[in-house]
Amino acid sequence: METVKEKSTVFEVVNKKLDDVEAKLMDFTNSKLVIMDKEYKLRDWMTLSDYCKKYNIKPSRLSNWIERGVVPDASIIVIPELNGLKLIKNQPFMARPYEARAVVVG
Repeated sequence: METVKEKSTVFEVVNKKLDDVEAKLMDFTNSKLVIMDKEYKLRDWMTLSDYCKKYNIKPSRLSNWIERGVVPDASIIVIPELNGLKLIKNQPFMARPYEARAVVVG
């Protein structure tokens, strides 16, 4: 039986194991999406809603990141045949911190 490290919660461990099982099933079934003669492996892509749940961010923040270019255009697929469904690359994205602008007084 595996032991859980103190820094990881049980939820994180279970979530990781479920992700591993899902990845193995995707590899086994070789699921892919073909759009305009380009193939996308489904294990590498997810819906925006699933992305928000997995990476624990709000949908409004993800929309903001997409709009500002934090999430590159190459990391988003729009599927017109499915009413414009958007898929996002299954990888963490993060807005870079920036210095606050100086306020000029006077």
